[in-house]
Amino acid sequence: MHFVARFVLLLLTLAALAPAQRYRLAIDPWIAWAPALVAQDVGFWKRSQLDVVVTSCAEGDAVQRFVAGKADFALMMAGTAVGLQASRQADLVVLAEVDWSHGGDKMLVKKGQKLAELKGKRLGIYEDSPAVMMFLAAKLKAEGLSVGDFKIVVVEDMDSLASQFVSGRLACAISYEPFVAQATVGGACEVIATTADFPGVMPECLVAHRKVYDRMSPEERTALLVGWIEAVEWCAEPKNEKEFARIAIQRVFAQEKVTPAEVKAMLANVRLHDRAALRERNLDKQSGIRAFLRDGSLFAGGAGGKHVDVDAMVDTVPLQQALAARSGAVRPAASPAR
Repeated sequence: MHFVARFVLLLLTLAALAPAQRYRLAIDPWIAWAPALVAQDVGFWKRSQLDVVVTSCAEGDAVQRFVAGKADFALMMAGTAVGLQASRQADLVVLAEVDWSHGGDKMLVKKGQKLAELKGKRLGIYEDSPAVMMFLAAKLKAEGLSVGDFKIVVVEDMDSLASQFVSGRLACAISYEPFVAQATVGGACEVIATTADFPGVMPECLVAHRKVYDRMSPEERTALLVGWIEAVEWCAEPKNEKEFARIAIQRVFAQEKVTPAEVKAMLANVRLHDRAALRERNLDKQSGIRAFLRDGSLFAGGAGGKHVDVDAMVDTVPLQQALAARSGAVRPAASPAR
């Protein structure tokens, strides 16, 4: 018995000394997702003993990285998330809607042109997902038009999308900053709609692979959200503006060469959810993110996707706990090794 007791004590000691589980989070270069790098670099996740490594990918690669299993979590458009679930490309859990595009995504035409004049022509989008298509459908509906009135062309490379639009190969395009600036320089093109015209039409969320999520302890799940919330609050402090710009320029947009003024302009085109907005958009089971995902599921189904059980796809219990937690109060229990 003495030997067994010592052996058990040794195992417990080794478990306590074992390194924390490292998690991988993928983001694309988008200003609304900069708080993830703030949470890592400033230490909000570390404060709760959660080890999260953020990878800022080349444009569009974050979703591919997530689908390939090279990331445990990702920040993405909610419409993209429901599209992945409907197409069975990933089995994921939505932890929270964390922001929405508020003017960041824009519809472009040549100066002076009207959408009705472009019927039957090529309309370029950067992603064929419910996220983009719902914004497009909202604008076209407001003009008495429909998606079927145009030839939809997907151009995933953002620089190519801008150049094809400027050259006239595309009569209209949906893009976002900082790529819109490339298309509008010189004044030959103009913005005729943005996501700010349709509040909430393009929400964005934090997602996890279900198999990873199921292995996380409840404390780890909560700590992940606590770190995000604290990072967003840090970003909102005027005293942190210069440091935030540095993180955005050097870590989020390392390949884009943006300026502090451009960072500030891009930030004005998104709405990072504060605590009140997180509650409003996530905790009601009939509205907010769940209502959007149900609508998005219909779009995805129309594209050949499978039925999505939105209630099973969303888990906001950790968010509820994170909203109630004091700063640094969450201490994750050890999770099983993968």
